Amino acid sequence: MGIYILKRLLLAIPTLFLASVLIFSLVHIAPGGPVRVLLGPMQDPALVENLREQFGLDKPIHQQYLSWIGNVLKGDLGISVTVHRGARVGSLLLQRYKVTLELAILSVIVALIIAIPGGIISALRQNKPLDHLARIGALIGVSIPNFFLGMLLIIVFGVIWLRPWGSGGYVPFTVSPAGNLLRMILPAIALGTAFSAIVMRMMRSATLDVMNQDYVRTAKAMGVKFGSILRKDVIKNALIPVITVVGNSAGYLLGGSIVTETIFRLPGVGRLVITGVFRRDFPVIQGVVLTIVIIRILINLGVDISYAFLDPRIRYGSSER
Repeated sequence: MGIYILKRLLLAIPTLFLASVLIFSLVHIAPGGPVRVLLGPMQDPALVENLREQFGLDKPIHQQYLSWIGNVLKGDLGISVTVHRGARVGSLLLQRYKVTLELAILSVIVALIIAIPGGIISALRQNKPLDHLARIGALIGVSIPNFFLGMLLIIVFGVIWLRPWGSGGYVPFTVSPAGNLLRMILPAIALGTAFSAIVMRMMRSATLDVMNQDYVRTAKAMGVKFGSILRKDVIKNALIPVITVVGNSAGYLLGGSIVTETIFRLPGVGRLVITGVFRRDFPVIQGVVLTIVIIRILINLGVDISYAFLDPRIRYGSSER
C-alpha cells in the first residue's frame, strides 16, 4: 500500500505541472487585467505602465510563470491585487475554504442520508410502486438545477415563512453552532439533492448486481438470515462503486458551490473566485484553481485506498509488481 501511495503521489507531479501551466496561461490570455480594474476610467498610460511594472506584469509570460511557480513551491500563492488588495492569497483561501468545505461535507451527508437508504429500498422493492416512486424522485432530483432549487428554498423559507436563516448569510460555527447549521442546511440541501439522485441510482444498481452474485445466493441457500447477508455482504460490496461516484463528484461539489454560495451569500471559495474573475485578480484565480486541482487529486487517492478496506480482494502492491 505504501508503494502504491508513493507511485500515485509521484504521478501527480506532472499532472500538477500541466495544470499549473494551463491555469497560468488561460488566466493571462483572457482580456483585461487587474491594472485596468484598479484604475477604472483613469487610463493614464504612464500610470498603467507603472502599475504593470509594480505587479510584475511587464515581464514575459514565461518569466512571470517561473516566478509564480517558484513562490508556490515555497508555499506562497501571491498577494491579492484587486479583491483584497495587499492580502495574502493563502490566508484568503484558508478563511474561505472553511465555508466551502463545510458546505461540501454537509452536502455529501445530505446526499448519503437520502441516497443510501433510498437505493437499498428501491433495489429490495424492484419494479414495485416504491421502486418506481424512488426512481421518479431521482429523475426529478437530477433534473432540477441547484441554483433553481436554492432560489425556491429561499422563497419558501425566507420570503413566505419569514425564517431569518432562510434568506442566506453566514454565521461562523465558533460564534453560534446552531446558527451556523441553520444557515448552512438550505445550501447543503440545494447542492446535495441532485448529487443524492445520482448516488441513489448508483446504489440501487450496485445493490441489485451484488444480490445476484453466487455467494449471496449460496448464503441464502445455507439459511443465513437475509438481514445479516444484507448488512455484511450486500451493502458493503455495493458501496464500492458508490464511493467512486462520491470521490469523482468532488469537482461537481466544488463547482456547484460557486453558484450556491453566490445565491445564499456564503463567504466561501466560490464567491471569492467569482469576484476574482470579475476584478481580474490573477493571483486569487490561480490560487483557487490550483488548490482545487490538488484537493481533487488527494480525494481520488483516498477513494482508491478505501477500496482495499471495503474489498479485501483488492491489493494494490502485489498486483503492480
